[in-house]
Amino acid sequence: MEIPAGLTADSRAFDKSATDSGIPSLLLMENAAMSVFLEIKELVPCFDKVVVFAGGGGNGGDGLALLRILKDRIPEADLQLMLFGKFDEEALDYSRNAAAFNYKILPYSVKTIDDFNEITGTVLFVDALVGTGLKSALREKTKEAVEFINSYDAEKKYVVSVDIPSGIDSDTGEARGPAVKADLTVTMGIYKVGLFAGEGAAHSGRTVLGKISATQKNDQKFQYVVEDDPKPLAHMVPVDGFKNRNGHLLVIGGDIDKIGATIISAKSFMACGGGLVTAAFPKALHPQIAGVMPGMMLVDTEGLESKIDSYTAIVIGPGLTKTPFDFNILIGFKGIVVVDAGMFDLMKDDENTGKVLAGLKVVFTPHQGELRRFLGADREEPWVSLVAHFPLEKEHVLVAKSHATFVRTAEKTVIVPHGAKALAFAGSGDCLTGIIACETLFHGLAKGAVNGVIRHRAAGVLLEENFSATAHDIELLVKQIALTGRDEN
Repeated sequence: MEIPAGLTADSRAFDKSATDSGIPSLLLMENAAMSVFLEIKELVPCFDKVVVFAGGGGNGGDGLALLRILKDRIPEADLQLMLFGKFDEEALDYSRNAAAFNYKILPYSVKTIDDFNEITGTVLFVDALVGTGLKSALREKTKEAVEFINSYDAEKKYVVSVDIPSGIDSDTGEARGPAVKADLTVTMGIYKVGLFAGEGAAHSGRTVLGKISATQKNDQKFQYVVEDDPKPLAHMVPVDGFKNRNGHLLVIGGDIDKIGATIISAKSFMACGGGLVTAAFPKALHPQIAGVMPGMMLVDTEGLESKIDSYTAIVIGPGLTKTPFDFNILIGFKGIVVVDAGMFDLMKDDENTGKVLAGLKVVFTPHQGELRRFLGADREEPWVSLVAHFPLEKEHVLVAKSHATFVRTAEKTVIVPHGAKALAFAGSGDCLTGIIACETLFHGLAKGAVNGVIRHRAAGVLLEENFSATAHDIELLVKQIALTGRDEN
């Protein structure tokens, strides 16, 4: 299910739509605190104390409200508060400032401390220091708090961040100096893009969406959405199906010493439900290639234009370092083209290639290095910015591969969260290429690209569950792809 996500401006607009419709900000804060409570209530008895680090803004107000809810519902808990913002009654209008109001009505029995040395034993930390407003380095005292949380004995702590780990930019996922390393992040209202980009994912731990009773206006559009709890669509295989109904993939082969990339893409296409695969290599190489993959046919790259319309999908790029033919032969091709790996360097050097692809149905699948090289971006440009700047035509899809993959069309960007550490090895990207070639045939361009990413992710999860996160065996991964497509009917 797709859940709205956005940048800081989107999050503020979402909250404003709630207050404009009559929901007080104090109620939004109460609901945010209750969302955190529901996630941690079973954890609280497992620790000697709960320590809330609260900043002076709305994020800190959520933490203060949480303390009150904890005192009301788990009165035996040892609750402690460290303040990192000013709540001076003379300087603040309590009737207008929801965070300050929550401080004013905080139970007197909650202990306020001001020395890190007072924090001992097993601790459930609540990071309510800085929320989505962070755009620069943390202030010195807040920085000290973040460093203290991170340095506390890992065996004696559990860390919960409110909305986003303090120190992480909610738009880009960049760490602005030290950032809280959370075990759980409860983000409010809509997902924050920074939770899935840059260093955000590594710092957020398990991420859940907190409900705050705000609802989306009919005219409020979100450029980003998150696939919440992603599950691959099952293929409904007909009883009278046969190979020609399941797609014919052409893989444009690269250098002979990189033939493995072609084989991996071809096998993944077949494991996903594809019917036929043909690989295009120069005729002189066929004797060396024949039989390396039983069931894969070979065709000469010369004279390919006369056969191009017999294929329903084409993969170009895996193992490719030089232009194998005149790309003008693709003009008018009705099927789907998946562009990967070496093609991004070729497109950068040959403008005509890009012009040819502009008129086709194309899925681009670069990893971070390929995307940066193609755009001519430096290493400092945020991932989110790279994804947004990639040029797309109406019938183009960008699958920007990373720990969380961003699938962008002209209408929106779908984020598929990280979920499989086992995919971090050579060849897994070629697997994704073959999967997408098949999924787009079954489900269409945009939906197929998203489902391809989800199926690839699910195969990685199975690889971890059935073997381990370090089972970096490409043949094992291909077998898991087949398991993700089981027809439960």
